[in-house]
Amino acid sequence: MKITRKLLFASLFLFLVLMVACADEEAGGDTDQSDQTETETEQEASNDDDKSASSGGELKVAINAQPPTMDPQMTTATATRDVARLVFESLLVLNDDFEPVPFLAEEVEVDNNQTFTFHLREGVKFHNGEEMKAEDVVASMNRWKENENKAQQVIGESEFEEVDEYTVTIELSEPSSLALGVMATPGQFAAIMPKDINESAGADGVTEYIGTGPFEFEDWKQDNYIQLSKFDDYEPLDEPADGLAGKREALVDEVYFYIAPDASTRLAGIQSGEYDIAYQLPFDNYQQLLETDLQVEPSLAGDMILQYNTREGLMADDKVRQAVNAALNIDDILTASLVEPEIYSAGANLMEEDNVQWYTTAGEENYNVNDLDLAEQLLEESSYDGETVKIVSTRDYQHYYDSSVVIQEQLQKIGMDVDLEVYDWPTLTELVKDDSAWHMRVNGFTFKADPTQILYLDSSYNGVRDDEQLEAGMKAIEVAETEEEAREAWESLQEYVWTDFLPMTKLGSYSHLYVLAEDVEGFVYSNGSLYWNVSKQ
Repeated sequence: MKITRKLLFASLFLFLVLMVACADEEAGGDTDQSDQTETETEQEASNDDDKSASSGGELKVAINAQPPTMDPQMTTATATRDVARLVFESLLVLNDDFEPVPFLAEEVEVDNNQTFTFHLREGVKFHNGEEMKAEDVVASMNRWKENENKAQQVIGESEFEEVDEYTVTIELSEPSSLALGVMATPGQFAAIMPKDINESAGADGVTEYIGTGPFEFEDWKQDNYIQLSKFDDYEPLDEPADGLAGKREALVDEVYFYIAPDASTRLAGIQSGEYDIAYQLPFDNYQQLLETDLQVEPSLAGDMILQYNTREGLMADDKVRQAVNAALNIDDILTASLVEPEIYSAGANLMEEDNVQWYTTAGEENYNVNDLDLAEQLLEESSYDGETVKIVSTRDYQHYYDSSVVIQEQLQKIGMDVDLEVYDWPTLTELVKDDSAWHMRVNGFTFKADPTQILYLDSSYNGVRDDEQLEAGMKAIEVAETEEEAREAWESLQEYVWTDFLPMTKLGSYSHLYVLAEDVEGFVYSNGSLYWNVSKQ
């Protein structure tokens, strides 16, 4: 089986041709009218081209947290992903339907979901002027698979290998229907970099940021800004933009990501015109912002999760976790942290509703229980004996902090001694790697293409203990021969997660609140914010 970009867009092209033909028939063959229409159309296209070409200038984006690194192979952090994806690209990406499609690969040959052969696009340039070749892809993919948890599980000891200058292959030890989806993950993504940069990477990742993207790295002033500039030799795909797939074009000369952890600073900056785009604005300003000339874009982004450290400490006790889950009034938590019903949704589903293959409400009887008597009973049956429960949080993501405050208050009502510790985001991401340093935290997890990529159900992720039934369920999904079998396996597994295992409590699905200046055009949110194809008019 071959998967090509041309195949994906052929049906769209045919549809457009047919629509034009129908329009010509309805015009009645009026030559003068046809000529006039063509002239006007050409003029409009010319105007659009001039508008894009003349946009240029700077795009100033206020972000809420400093990236822990600019190497996207090393972290799941949103701050890294949203900046680095302008610099780095990958073999495969997800379209708007969460389907993996070729990007730096021209096509992919799949043999029995076990052998994958990637035919690379030719003439793709790195920012250092060198052409991307198979040796660069092999070095990048093999380093990535050692760092990305799900890739380690699916790919294992298998290695990407060079066939020729523009062909790369990998043969898995056993078939996996999920392999391409893992390779297309938009979070800790498989960024393609020059071979020598991969080989010089240390334990903390690369320190020289050279990719193939529409923008190239210029400067990083710690705690101040990250500067990217338009890569003049970039050649966009001649295909419609579709999620992360299709055309990517740098329509501004420079992009500045200003690091502004204080939400009031971001709010004031977008209102004064200091910033063109502001990210993660306070949700309680939503209605106020709607009354301005600014563009307000709430984009459903992922699930807000109360994660329990099941490996060590108080939360390793099943009864303690069940007591916490029973005590939570999730309606109050969501109202306090996400504020407006238009920018969040509640529900037990661990896969988003639009993902029709995987959406299920199995286990929903254990969602939003809000039963203090039951919670006190479960706590009495547990090993809890008045110890201090440590919730760790950050104000860099205000809704995480606001949720944590309400959770602290609700758990105190059932007799738990709860301490809330607050850190900046980079410090918190390091702290949770130590299982002895925390018991609970509220965190956001972006939507995934399939359930096996959910981090809080991955035993290699911070605070998630090994569980045989969980691992068996994930394996059943991976090796299922039909979509129906895979879906049934996931329904059973989600039921188990909500009842017996309970490594977390889902609070709700949240939006990222973006606010754009009136003159910003082309912004899209798809598995994160996309700043290519964005212009200022």
